[in-house]
Parts: sequence; structure tokens; C-alpha cells
Amino acid sequence: MSTALDEDFLPTEPEGRLTRDELRGDVPAALRLAAILTVVGLPLGALWGLLAPDVHVVALPGAGTGSPAGEADHAFDAVAIFALMVAAYGVIAGAVAWRRRHRRGPVVLVALVLGSVVGAFLAGRVGALFAWSASPVPVLVDPAAIGTSGAPGAPVPAVLTSVPASPGPWWVVLVAGLGAALTYVLAAIVDGHEDMGRDPA
Repeated sequence: MSTALDEDFLPTEPEGRLTRDELRGDVPAALRLAAILTVVGLPLGALWGLLAPDVHVVALPGAGTGSPAGEADHAFDAVAIFALMVAAYGVIAGAVAWRRRHRRGPVVLVALVLGSVVGAFLAGRVGALFAWSASPVPVLVDPAAIGTSGAPGAPVPAVLTSVPASPGPWWVVLVAGLGAALTYVLAAIVDGHEDMGRDPA
């Protein structure tokens, strides 16, 4: 004979927990999401390659090289632009993935992070291809103006070349995955439901 008190202490199925069938059903959608995010990284990289500034280097006779004032900052600018672009890419990807209410869950989150990171990696590789600069140009320069030894005001023949922009170290692509994960997790926290507001398919 059971009482109302006994029923209160009986173990119940936790609310919001996904079943194995639901998790398996999320796999194809998660794979499609990861593939789409990977492909989107290609035009993102092309855009960065067109926006990223080149670093100009002057090659002097006798194998001496130097950079005009302010050129060293352009290398940082290229990496900063890439980091901001992939961060925005990750945030937008996380927001779009959250809009798919009937597929919300851990499977989509993992695919979102992996797809964003791979897409950002491809963006860096594609952007490096678009970032190649023009051919070297012969110029006359003042060696003192580029930080090498020489008397000021005595111009010498040199060659001006451009080093293509670099997306930076490999770990910069992790910014995309971090932005995507934070957006998705924060949306789940704000939603407040144990099932993440998941709708039936």
C-alpha cells in the first residue's frame, strides 16, 4: 500500500534529459551544421585576405633589410582583424544554431564548436592565399629612415617588397569556437528551461 508521502520520495526521470533516440536523431543535423560552418569559412577567409594590410619591407644592397616607420604595426593589425572576424563568425554561428529549437542539445553544441574551429582554420588558409602582394618595386630610400645604419639624407637604391599578411598563430582559430560555445551556453542559461526550450521535431 503506497501513500502520497511514499510517492514523493520515489525516483523519477529527470526532466529535460534527452533520450538516446533523440541524441541519435541530432547527429545528422549536427553533421550538416558542421559542414555548413566549414564551407562558410572559405568566403570569410577571402574577405580577410582582401582587408588585411600588407607589411612593406625594404631590401638594401648588401642583403640589408628594414621596414619603414609604422609597418611593424600592420602585422598586428592583420592578426587583430582576423581574430575579430572569426570571433564574430563564432557568435553568429552560435546564435543561428540556437534558433533550431528542435535540435538543441549537446550534440549540436559539439558540432557547432568543431565546425566553427575548422571553418576559422580554413579561413586563415584561404585568406593567406588572397593576401599575396604585388611584385617588388625599385625605390630610392634613406637608410636612416628605415632604422639601418647610414648617413641621413643620402638616398641609396633599394627594392620595396610586401610581405603577405598572416592570420597569426594557430590558436587564434580557437576564438571562433569559444565565441560559438559562449553564445550557445549563454542562450541556454538565459532560456532557463531544463530541456533548453527544445521543441519536438
